[in-house]
Amino acid sequence: MSRALWRVLLLLLVLGGAALLIVRFRAARQDVTRESAREEPVVAPSRVAEAAGAVAVSLDTAAMRRVALTLTALAPAAGRSELALPAEVSVETERTVELRAPVAGRFTVPDGVRWPSLGERVRAGVELARVSDARPIAPAISGTVTKVSAQPGSLVEAGQVLLEIADLSRPVVRVVWLEAAGDTPAAHLTLRSGTGLRIPARLVGPAPEADPVTRRPAYLYRAARSWPGAAPGVPVVALVRSSHDATPADSALARGTVVVPDSAVVQWEGLTWIYRRRAPGMFERVRVATDRPVPGGWLAGTPLAVGDSVVLHGAEELLSEEFRARVTVGDESGEGE
Repeated sequence: MSRALWRVLLLLLVLGGAALLIVRFRAARQDVTRESAREEPVVAPSRVAEAAGAVAVSLDTAAMRRVALTLTALAPAAGRSELALPAEVSVETERTVELRAPVAGRFTVPDGVRWPSLGERVRAGVELARVSDARPIAPAISGTVTKVSAQPGSLVEAGQVLLEIADLSRPVVRVVWLEAAGDTPAAHLTLRSGTGLRIPARLVGPAPEADPVTRRPAYLYRAARSWPGAAPGVPVVALVRSSHDATPADSALARGTVVVPDSAVVQWEGLTWIYRRRAPGMFERVRVATDRPVPGGWLAGTPLAVGDSVVLHGAEELLSEEFRARVTVGDESGEGE
């Protein structure tokens, strides 16, 4: 083979190798680019906007349907005053159980189990204790511990009460019906806990006995839900509309105000808020004071007005949407430590 032909073949080999290196380099760069794109967080478009100090959340029709969001128009406040009635959480024997020692002996708890304290919740069927070699002791209902009568390691007698558990998921409250509330108990009223929470309640029936202090009749009301601290004997306040006509002061107080429903209010950072419809699919968060309670809600004034459309059900989902918008991607707890 001639020298010229060898040179041509060598040149072709060099050019081919160079081309192969260029192809591999480009492929490597594309792999790096794709990997970088894969590692970048996917940021969904924010549904939260802030303008002029107001925060607004936007939801499309599908999202509103998914969270079952409903609206209501704010109604004008009536010129009637609200009456506070004394009340307390009652004991329900049919929703209360006692864990008793089946035999005499030493009372112990299984390994890995902690004997509950007052106010803790326990689950039905979960073994909590054992006395000597008798069968394990487990509550028949789920509920809150309302009495602790023994501690692990002590000697107990057969039949001795170890623990009392009450189902307080929907407590019954005994309300003293004062004369100012009228002759007939209301079918529904609002309970106010010591921390200011408002819980709807419905009439169950008359209490077995009159109030021993006022000698007035008492009625039992079933709360729609529980609240922190709810336990037999805990005092609460029952709010009902007064049977008397409104005074001029009451009428002046109600003039120019609206009634904000209980279910429309959400709590955040120690304050109370509602979401008002600003535009189709857009809802702004508005501060609401709760210092003027009325049955079913609170009195409120400016910036709210009669006819404003507010979120009645679904405000919690809108608030959650705000929280999600505040989370910075890659800023989870523990990262970067």
